[in-house]
Amino acid sequence: MSRRFLQFRGLSVLTVLALAAAICGASPQEGRVPHQQPQTQKETPPPPAPAPTRSMGAEGRVARPHPAPTQRTVDQVRPTGGLRLSNVGFHTGTKVVVPPAWKRCRVLPDPAYWGHRDLFAEIKWLSRTGFIPVTPLGDGVETLTDFAQQPAGWRAYGIAVPPGGTLQVEVQHEKLGWFRLMMVDKWGTPGPGMLRAANALHPVMVTYTNPGSEATAVYILVDDPGWWSDASSPYTLSLRRNWEPNLDLSGVKMVVGLWGASPSVSAQYRRPSMSGPAVYPR
Repeated sequence: MSRRFLQFRGLSVLTVLALAAAICGASPQEGRVPHQQPQTQKETPPPPAPAPTRSMGAEGRVARPHPAPTQRTVDQVRPTGGLRLSNVGFHTGTKVVVPPAWKRCRVLPDPAYWGHRDLFAEIKWLSRTGFIPVTPLGDGVETLTDFAQQPAGWRAYGIAVPPGGTLQVEVQHEKLGWFRLMMVDKWGTPGPGMLRAANALHPVMVTYTNPGSEATAVYILVDDPGWWSDASSPYTLSLRRNWEPNLDLSGVKMVVGLWGASPSVSAQYRRPSMSGPAVYPR
């Protein structure tokens, strides 16, 4: 009796195990919602960025793009500080600027002072708003007496030089140690053949030989930071030319690049300095 009961119980257990195995053996995916497999898609380039549009600021104002820095010339600060282009004036009816004041030098200039008084940077700065005043000198001018513009303390002269020609310019004054000469091209920088004069700290005589194949204009800067030249004590500028004396240079333009003609009314010439009326760029 005991054995039969054990056999019957064993069969019951086997039956239950077989039924459980049948149920567990079903596919794990049965009875679940099938998931869609991701499909490979072609990569497409991103759409172009939209053009900038005006948008409303936090306070309801229209936000506009800022102009490029090159357009904000009126905000340019002077290289030596203390002044902006918006404060620079012009000669009446022209776009020729009036060079602003420099602080007068009251002790004999030394190399450190000449290095700080950067007329090259000054001219480029002024040219952002107008033309630099220059006094053209004709072929017949050999010497002139004049004085620097006040309170800027410097003045510029334009001279035509043929190809291969040599020009020598010398300044003379009783306070010669306070003066210097500089030479630049139509863009206000030392061009070919001018570097020697530009690198000298205190030249009172500069020499230039035109290395090009065409006649060109050069510009001489007479710098008088101590304001020693005036109507009662002018400086003398001597010009020595080494080329054919009858060479026609009337076709060389002095009013070119960043320069605008503004003849010095204080200059006294040995011969007439200009063959025609002054030209004022507008």
